[in-house]
Amino acid sequence: MASEFHHSSSSSLTESNSVVDNEQYASCSNSNVAVTPEVIPILSPGGTREWIPCCSDELKPVVGMKFMSVEEGISFYKAYSKAAGFVMRKSTATKRKALDVIAFQYCLCNKAGFKEKAIVKVGGMPNVKKGEGNEDKVPIPRRRLVTRVGCKARMVMKYKNEGFYVVTEFREPHVHALYTPGCLKFQKAGRKMNILHKKMIIDNSKVNIGPVKTFRLMKELVGSYDNVGASKQDFKNFHRDLKAYIEGSDAQMFVNNFQNKKLLWSAFFFDYEVDEDEQLCKAFWADPICRKNYALFGDMVSFDTTFQTNRYNMIFGPFTGVDHHKKCVTFGAALIAHEDIVSFEWVFRTFLKAMGGNEPACLITDEDPAMKIAIPKVFQTAEHRFCMWHIMKKMPEKVGRQITQDTLFLNKICKCVWSEEIEPTEFEEKWGKVLDEFKLQDHEWLKQLE
Repeated sequence: MASEFHHSSSSSLTESNSVVDNEQYASCSNSNVAVTPEVIPILSPGGTREWIPCCSDELKPVVGMKFMSVEEGISFYKAYSKAAGFVMRKSTATKRKALDVIAFQYCLCNKAGFKEKAIVKVGGMPNVKKGEGNEDKVPIPRRRLVTRVGCKARMVMKYKNEGFYVVTEFREPHVHALYTPGCLKFQKAGRKMNILHKKMIIDNSKVNIGPVKTFRLMKELVGSYDNVGASKQDFKNFHRDLKAYIEGSDAQMFVNNFQNKKLLWSAFFFDYEVDEDEQLCKAFWADPICRKNYALFGDMVSFDTTFQTNRYNMIFGPFTGVDHHKKCVTFGAALIAHEDIVSFEWVFRTFLKAMGGNEPACLITDEDPAMKIAIPKVFQTAEHRFCMWHIMKKMPEKVGRQITQDTLFLNKICKCVWSEEIEPTEFEEKWGKVLDEFKLQDHEWLKQLE
């Protein structure tokens, strides 16, 4: 019993001993547009389903077709596979030793053949720890997609003594469904990283733009995701491989970058130090604009090292100030590997060296104990003050959140902090007096605090 139906893919589905409308198939094959012909299958006992690609006749190999080289034949079959809806791969290549040429070249579908089952050896299992027995251990199989289903589609090229290759065999039907043109971007043949993709990833990484955002920018440039030519995972993999490639020389690239800027700008300042293992441990830089800003607005300088660190666990500390528009301006920046006295001394001395030895009128920092020791050793006339933001942020953690909601306490502590006559060494003493004064009063939060 036969019935007519339409297939949804870009190939025609037939059964063995099936009958296909030749006129419809001819009209389909002569067209560049992938359309699906009507199929009238005949169900036979033991029949095998086969998919015949529907593409232009100019793209199909023909027995007797000549190629001047193996590469030319492989390129032709690869273009045919892309239009037909499958991925090709090279297989057996028999060489003729006398002439040092390839005698036979097989071009197969990537689903040809079958995967051999891996034999798991219990003694060499990765989940068995040293010193443990293998009796109770069960091998953990690795999940893999079944990519080979025994497809027989192929093209065979044979070398002739005249110096060219001839197609001696061409099998067109496939035993698996073929992908549609819209699925090309998910196939291996449609995902190739070209020089444009790689250059854009490298350039964007220099301005801290990741591979995912680069992939989206590329989509906007070419119009759609189908036109990118690579997947988002390909962008991420290349970015990962790029970081692995420069892993051993990234510090030298960092130094070379600033040295090149110093050659372009004579006013650019850059200095660095390495430790006993020849690893970058300290770095400071300031461009001409930063040094000009310090000459104009360098009376008050803030140095903050509480920023999030990068993958190298180095501390980033910028020197910032405020201009006449009440906008933050940068005077310089530093990277240090350790927050110790030696590192802070080097940073402050390098900062003064970059600014011509001119000390600021006031230096604002957080309550770092190493900074308290390093600042008096370097700065002779600058006044050292603590950052109000850090003080007020840490206050609820020190005295409790309920006490910070008391208006009288806030007035007392603000008067203590904002006093012009207070010295950094007297802050703890005045802070203790404020707490002692409040402990004598009867407040509900005192009972909880005690």
